[in-house]
Amino acid sequence: MLRKILIIFTIMLASSIIALTLKTFDTPTAEAEKTEGIAEISTKPSIAALAAVMNSFRASLSSELLDAASFLLGHKESYSWTNFPPAMEDRGGIRFGRLSTEQLTLFYEVLDAFLSDDGYTKISLITKDVESHLSKIRPGFWDPNHYHIALFGNPETDGSWGFQLDGHHLALNFLVHGDEVSIVPAFIGSEPATINGIEVLRDERGNAFVLLNSLDTNQREQAIQTGRRRLQVGAGRSEDPFLNYDYSDFVGVGLKASEMNDVQKENLRNLIKTYVYNLETEFADIWMADVDAGLDNTYFVWIGGTTTDDPIYYRVFNPAVWIEFNNEGGAGGGRGGRGGRDRGNRRGRNDDGPREDLNHIHSITRSPNGKDYGIFALNHGPKTLLEHYASAAHHTINDALFDYHIASQQDGKNMEAP
Repeated sequence: MLRKILIIFTIMLASSIIALTLKTFDTPTAEAEKTEGIAEISTKPSIAALAAVMNSFRASLSSELLDAASFLLGHKESYSWTNFPPAMEDRGGIRFGRLSTEQLTLFYEVLDAFLSDDGYTKISLITKDVESHLSKIRPGFWDPNHYHIALFGNPETDGSWGFQLDGHHLALNFLVHGDEVSIVPAFIGSEPATINGIEVLRDERGNAFVLLNSLDTNQREQAIQTGRRRLQVGAGRSEDPFLNYDYSDFVGVGLKASEMNDVQKENLRNLIKTYVYNLETEFADIWMADVDAGLDNTYFVWIGGTTTDDPIYYRVFNPAVWIEFNNEGGAGGGRGGRGGRDRGNRRGRNDDGPREDLNHIHSITRSPNGKDYGIFALNHGPKTLLEHYASAAHHTINDALFDYHIASQQDGKNMEAP
């Protein structure tokens, strides 16, 4: 009996420690740690232009709205994004529906400044046209007003600041840090896949087939994997201690770019550029230079059919960029499965696409080299609570209260699904 009491007490104590650790995201001490390293205000004209357009949007907000939208850099709100419809998940920040027409126009000007022409077209189609289409199917559940804006830092006083746009089929995390600009993680999806005659993610799908079709038989055998089509690295979670993913299990899986010829490598680059160049060209060029530096160490994986009539999944894993693309089952625009579950190779059709299982797309872009959310994310040190307690000098606790060990933390975490 005493032993049972001790076991229960130990479990409760461990749970309390974990809960307390997670809550420290909101403490002044944690916030101070996360805002260390704020950059000086950049003198680059392009960065100043970004700050100016953001300041115009901020100035249009009432003090109430600005307070509701504002968070410190590194706040847990930045990890809280999800592609679920906002009607299913509470979001932080301010809703589009709380903004006047003028304020919303100013925010779209911010997006336009950060995004390339192609990137802005995609985001505008998703937030306006795609969501309006879905809202006619299920009013109130899907709604163009259900996108949320969170602001991090202050461009008027600091050289490090950013913002998040979070809603159904869309989560963009922007950061300005000195002369650097990033847009990771970025979750971009669409249902229907085609709206007003425009295929929203046309190049994301088309360029992938160009690459696949350029491979020879042996290369295709390496690239094409078996298993369920699903995103391996998904939405953020505010209470997830794994604030950055461990990508090491994906090394060696798929076709390595060093095994491609020059034409195939260029096809791979064009596919990667489809995602990188959602960001405005000047900053995408810098990101792409990092991609090119590690191009030979890039792995390409394909799951699914090999014709343009098939639902597909693919993945690109480069030291500087992680890309996934997947056709999901329909959630609102067709008769497919709910919640993004794949229901196989159905031949159903609807008004906006040739097949229901080609009509619902999810894609994600992240940065495996530790640049997700920028330097203010708590993702540059330990990956787990155990590693934190085992390595941080200011903690004296050991791993006796935990039922796992550091060496086994990543076992099976990211393996391909059977």
